[in-house]
Amino acid sequence: MSMIMSSIKINTDALEGELDRFLDIPADHSDLIHRSEAYRDVKYPVVLTRLAGGEWLAEHKDLPGCKTHGGTPEEAMARLEDVKLSWIYAAMAEGRKIPKPATGVPIVKIV
Repeated sequence: MSMIMSSIKINTDALEGELDRFLDIPADHSDLIHRSEAYRDVKYPVVLTRLAGGEWLAEHKDLPGCKTHGGTPEEAMARLEDVKLSWIYAAMAEGRKIPKPATGVPIVKIV
């Protein structure tokens, strides 16, 4: 077995290129990261829901499907910030318009 393994050489540059293609990483990845990070301080209203198992669901209704859960409301909201930026990154990569936060609603609503 060791003789076989010692004769195999891996072209890591080619592997990285193939991995990027497999993962469908956009060519403008760095720009998308920078542009999505600009939304870190944009405050979207959060709806917090206590789940039957005791965990909390946090979601941004303005960003459809942007939700996560945590053991406490604070944990769920902290995770939601990362999910929000990932949601915005994906929307930008797909060329979709980023919705503006709803106005006139509480920033955090517990249901």
